[in-house]
Amino acid sequence: MKGVVIALVMVVVAILVLVKPGQGRVTCQQVVSSVAPCVPYLTSGTGSPPTVCCNGVSGLKQLASTTKDRRAACQCLKDVADHYQNIKEDVAAGLPTACKVQINVPISRSVNCNDVQ
Repeated sequence: MKGVVIALVMVVVAILVLVKPGQGRVTCQQVVSSVAPCVPYLTSGTGSPPTVCCNGVSGLKQLASTTKDRRAACQCLKDVADHYQNIKEDVAAGLPTACKVQINVPISRSVNCNDVQ
């Protein structure tokens, strides 16, 4: 498990370098930092998301307060998801509900981020 966490941290760091910042005030680095603790949950799909993950989802809600920011966060999440092929799409989509946080940023590879309000 420790090796998996170290590998995930390395991938997150690589993503921070590869993914372009958002076009609003929210940056991809902020979005990735917010959801990085969720990766083990999103790839395993078992149990409940850890508190640190849900705190990140809650932080994402605060970061993405405008339409422009939500669209940027959405695109960043899509880009990050492309780097984690083993993320379970249904678990990712249900993350806000599992964390009891209502955010207006869909977590899905298939969403059109330009439609996000």
